[in-house]
Amino acid sequence: MNYSEKLTRDNCVVVLVDFLDGFFPGIKTIDHDLLRKNAEAFTRLSKIFNLPTIMLGEEGGFRGKFFAEVIANADHAVRVERHTPSAWDEPAFRDALAKTGRQKVVLGGISLDICTLQLTVDLIGGGYEPYVVVDVSGSDTSLNETAAMLRMTQAGAVMVSWASIASEIMKDWQTPEGADVGKLYQEFSYWGNRF
Repeated sequence: MNYSEKLTRDNCVVVLVDFLDGFFPGIKTIDHDLLRKNAEAFTRLSKIFNLPTIMLGEEGGFRGKFFAEVIANADHAVRVERHTPSAWDEPAFRDALAKTGRQKVVLGGISLDICTLQLTVDLIGGGYEPYVVVDVSGSDTSLNETAAMLRMTQAGAVMVSWASIASEIMKDWQTPEGADVGKLYQEFSYWGNRF
């Protein structure tokens, strides 16, 4: 992996992992309202830059329903249901990812130490370059969350935040997307002093 190569609107794909409200009981390391806001901001930035986007998850039963905030901003996403902890084990996901022609995968999901971790390790094994958006995720304990980030980093993944990704892809406030990114910061981050 080339850690100094930056993300651009032309070299990455976004993967939204399991933004389902049925998983909230197991999420103890981030406030649930903040997680919802961060997930919405992450989804919105994929739309602002018109990035290829894959949305993973299966509604129903203990999984609950997709976050309404994510659904409202994911009309551009390819939806893939699966029955495996790692989406890599779902052929429809691998096919959708291959069709994008992009190696850099910006992913984030509600369970940092389970589905996000499993997919990240498998992506690396498959020759992809994952960038894990840590502030759209959580875990049951800080210890498990830290262990997951360490394992993914040791495997070769990059840990990022949704705001750092937005700035990196935008690159210049004078671009057509600059105003939209500024609005995103104002509405969804501490930079906008809205919390």
